[in-house]
Amino acid sequence: MAFTGRAIYDADDGTNTVFQGIAEDVSSIISMISPTATPLLDFLGDAYMPASNVLHEWMEEELTPDTVVSSSTIIDSTNATAFGAHSGGLSVGTFIPAGTILKNNDTGEYVQVSSTTAGTITVSRAFGGSTIATVTAGNTFMVIAANALEGADVGADISRPRARNTNYCQIMKRDVVVSGTAQAVSNIGVSSEFDHQVTNRTREALRDLEKAVILSKLSGNTIGSSTAYRSMKGLWDFISTNATSTGSLTASILDDVIQTAWNYGATDLNLIVADPTWARQIDNFNTSRVQVSNVDERYHAKVSVFEGSFGPLPVIMSRWMPSPSVMVLSTERVKVVPLRGRSFHYEEVAKTGDALKGMVIGEYTLEVRNEKGLAKAYA
Repeated sequence: MAFTGRAIYDADDGTNTVFQGIAEDVSSIISMISPTATPLLDFLGDAYMPASNVLHEWMEEELTPDTVVSSSTIIDSTNATAFGAHSGGLSVGTFIPAGTILKNNDTGEYVQVSSTTAGTITVSRAFGGSTIATVTAGNTFMVIAANALEGADVGADISRPRARNTNYCQIMKRDVVVSGTAQAVSNIGVSSEFDHQVTNRTREALRDLEKAVILSKLSGNTIGSSTAYRSMKGLWDFISTNATSTGSLTASILDDVIQTAWNYGATDLNLIVADPTWARQIDNFNTSRVQVSNVDERYHAKVSVFEGSFGPLPVIMSRWMPSPSVMVLSTERVKVVPLRGRSFHYEEVAKTGDALKGMVIGEYTLEVRNEKGLAKAYA
């Protein structure tokens, strides 16, 4: 018999008795093309503790700043000594004690702090024989060290206040409804239609959580409301301090992006999340490497770990990232947290009418600690 490409039952035209009564060629395996992978959730892993309230809160703190930024201009010809100073937009003068040596990274001039207020630092110029130069708004001063006088008493408290950060728990719910007839009939590849649909709704709920962790927008305080939906704040919105707009992505630019977080003290960065466009760009950073192995005759282009100036960082691709974009994360400070007793589970609902009913439900929030130590880039 010649090959036709059709299953054997398709050849029955109603006249050939050889094929009459032969069962249909239908595989018992049901295929699915819809994406269900959750690479970011898998990499982040489980949270250490559950959330205990719909408004989840955590505390953050920082050491005294390593750098301060001038918010005013003082020209060298006047030998002016006071300039406005901030760090990340916040006034930090009171956290810099008198005697501290600063270096202007932009001009090379050293200065020594003589007094401060919340938003102003007064200094003596050209410290240690360095050359006086115009201080321009935006100049960055490195805080070298705090010098003290012999026998000096304790000065003012320079500890920085702790900050409280929050996010709301978002309810993820997928309903399951199967009629009595659909449950009763025989289905190819499915022993129980209801159980099969519960499995599918669970996959959808996990997929929705992955998308929400990356892209969700905070809807505000709707605790206890039966008419307003409550949503969490996603990673993309959390990362605001180190957000780089760039027309392209190169190895050098990715190192620059990582450094923006490193500059704030992040030494625990351990993950790069990229959309497909920039994941492929990372794969092609070094096109001169040997891509065909004589051992297995395969073409190798994938980069699973990017190792630049700041160490090795695994790279994962997420179809839910904005295109094109990349995030640099610390999985120690980013956690997906369930509300206590509300991780994903199946909830049976009392039967009404001729249908089986239930729901897959969970309530989660995203905890992002010290977002200054994270970074993102986009085109």
